[in-house]
Amino acid sequence: MHLLILGYSSIVRRRVLPAARSVAAFDAISVASRSHGAAGPESGVTWYSDYDSALASSGARVVYVSGVNSAHGQWMAAALDRGCHVIVDKPALPDLRSTDAMVAHARQRGLGVAEATVFPFHPQVARLKALVADAGPESMRAYATFSVPPLPAGDFRYRSEFGGGSLSDLGPYAVAANRLLFGAAPATVTCRVLTSTESPPVDTSFSVLMTHDSGASIAGHFGFMTAYQNRLSVLTASRSIDVDRIFSSLPGVAATLRVRDASGDEVVTAPAADAFARFLEAFAGAVERNDFQPFESAMLADAALLERLRQAARG
Repeated sequence: MHLLILGYSSIVRRRVLPAARSVAAFDAISVASRSHGAAGPESGVTWYSDYDSALASSGARVVYVSGVNSAHGQWMAAALDRGCHVIVDKPALPDLRSTDAMVAHARQRGLGVAEATVFPFHPQVARLKALVADAGPESMRAYATFSVPPLPAGDFRYRSEFGGGSLSDLGPYAVAANRLLFGAAPATVTCRVLTSTESPPVDTSFSVLMTHDSGASIAGHFGFMTAYQNRLSVLTASRSIDVDRIFSSLPGVAATLRVRDASGDEVVTAPAADAFARFLEAFAGAVERNDFQPFESAMLADAALLERLRQAARG
């Protein structure tokens, strides 16, 4: 099937295009880029300088929408109206209402939509879930950190009109981690914005605590203000598990999980894998089966919980 990518963003250059080239289901790839035009730098790719022209003439079956967050909804709707299935960078849309509407829009046309929160597709997540499978939920405590140093001054994530902010960019990791570990929305959500830009105000770091009626909880720190850290730690009644680089794994490097229990320390490995490629393969399979329920459910659940984080931060 033909994949069309709208936008030649950093994540497209570094991760999406290399992953898409490895997916056998994609027998043709096109990219529409306003900055590079019809003579883009990647070989083996058909280039367009205009998104509308690409949608009209590429013949794509699947469209990947990248670029600034505020434009996602416009191009998702345009692709669906052209009869294309759609994948979109996270955060897909600005709120739960628009997410509900977009999923309904896709269902009415018999098409699929998915948000590209890809880390759950790495084998290390399956290993982690197996290690906590025998734990009662009342004993599980998790702590997540995803932080990066300050971004370049002109980065769109510092621009509110482009849908920027740490809650939009990194909040999807917090809510997806809760979904993967606990499979349900928390009973309570506490979120505190720690730092913001001044003019215009855009949140640049936040901390969160989500608790479940069972006693399970997940807390964390996320933002653009501190040294790089990318980790999830889980405590159960019998062991602790630390997973480095869980939210953004390196495609060619085997993953390690450090497990500590009464018998000592153990390193559990997961094979090297490209989470983006595995996500794209899964979506291509959903297209062939015409079964998008897992992607829709994840997108709606994450949008609902991210909205609660934003509401808690404002409150």
